[in-house]
Amino acid sequence: MEIFPWEIVKTIGPAASIIVFFVWRDWQREIKLTKRVDDLEKYQKDTLERLVEKSTVALTQSTECLKWIGRVIERLARLCPKMIGQDCEKPESN
Repeated sequence: MEIFPWEIVKTIGPAASIIVFFVWRDWQREIKLTKRVDDLEKYQKDTLERLVEKSTVALTQSTECLKWIGRVIERLARLCPKMIGQDCEKPESN
């Protein structure tokens, strides 16, 4: 199998053959670049989806911890009003 098609050169001439070669080469390059861009976009999309999922879990856990801390502080404030300038009370036994 011959790599360079001499029949094209004979038929359309050397200048036109050069133009056809560069168009073909650039077309091949464009196909490769399009695949690379598609692969990179898929990687970025997948990465961002994982990060958003992990961030959502972390924010949910953080919110739950803050709610728990708020309840603890409210309970401490009821048990020890000295925090607001009064004497502390003993906790009620259940």
